[in-house]
Amino acid sequence: MADGAQQDVLGQKAQAAQRAFEARGMSPSKALRRALSRTADVNWDLALVTQAVTVENLDQDGVIESLTAEDLLILMDGPDGALGLAVFGREVVAGLVEVQTIQQVSNIPVDPERAYTPTEAALMAPIIDGTMERFVENLGEHPILRQIEGFRFGAMLEDARSAGLLLDASVYRAFRAEVDLALGRRRGTISFILPERAKPKRGKGAPKSAEDNSPGPHEDVFARVEARLEAVLAQITLPLNRAQQLKPGELIPLPQNALDKVKLTAGKGGAVVVGRLGQLNGMRAVRLSLPAQVGAAKPAVEAADNQPPAEAAPALPDLPAAPEPADFAGMVEEPAFDPSEPEELPDLPALDFAAEASDFDLGGDLAEGGDFDFDPAPAEGDEDLPDIGDFASAPVEFDFEE
Repeated sequence: MADGAQQDVLGQKAQAAQRAFEARGMSPSKALRRALSRTADVNWDLALVTQAVTVENLDQDGVIESLTAEDLLILMDGPDGALGLAVFGREVVAGLVEVQTIQQVSNIPVDPERAYTPTEAALMAPIIDGTMERFVENLGEHPILRQIEGFRFGAMLEDARSAGLLLDASVYRAFRAEVDLALGRRRGTISFILPERAKPKRGKGAPKSAEDNSPGPHEDVFARVEARLEAVLAQITLPLNRAQQLKPGELIPLPQNALDKVKLTAGKGGAVVVGRLGQLNGMRAVRLSLPAQVGAAKPAVEAADNQPPAEAAPALPDLPAAPEPADFAGMVEEPAFDPSEPEELPDLPALDFAAEASDFDLGGDLAEGGDFDFDPAPAEGDEDLPDIGDFASAPVEFDFEE
């Protein structure tokens, strides 16, 4: 097969794997974290923040050993008679009871010796049922979905001994969340311990199709085998005496683009795949490169491994000092006058309006307040105009149709 055709096949397989990964939905840790916060917000408008989520596989003895006398134990009913366990810390129980009774979470100390009551257990039902429903919705088509869906609130258990008598599965998956309520007024843990259920088997005569993802006979065993991957930023060669002198806090120079060329190694073997180092949900993560990108980036990775450590950048040359600012005070002409000191104006004589009014003769009648009869003489050229006298007015009709 030609190199180009092989790269196309690898690229198509990588895209199919990416689509399958996206269809799975969120990771179990992220799905549980969002389910808890959303349930508390919808039910009681409570700010529940999940600080960390851990997932581990336990057997029956491991489940019993993880329980303490201060935990509230609630049995969860699952499909096909499966039984799970919900575990609440004392501080969390106090906060959830307070928000449902007095509508707020206080910071009053709790009594560690007081026994739990069935009423307190019943008040945990909304957080259990709501969280499990949203947990399943957030997972999408994740392979772990079948192990989680269908569980709901069951009944209160008195102690760990009662839980040991009822839990009969060989392997359990424990989801433990560190939470705080109402901006840290109450802090504790919420755990959901669910049994591993057997997957449905195909019939003896049923053929296995190309799209059939049914497990093999030993998949459950191999799924629990630990696979250790290590992320290698760079490999640096140092003299033995220099390596022995290394102390905590010292800085070791790395090649350029070390974060972009992270190699994942399995055991004592060589590199498995190349990726970029970053973070996801506050934890370190590696974004893997596609197979086609890995083949194209292989020469660059080898060149980066052989590249010497980056040297410190040379110091910048000293720049000349800035010139002194020019003095423009002597170059500006002074104003011709000072507006703050107005010029004095010459004195003007006072006006006597009463005396000057006597120079105007408006006639006896007007001067005494009578009527002013004005009979102007005809203008030049108007003597021959006829006297029109009085005339009567009459309406004028217009015919607009013509």
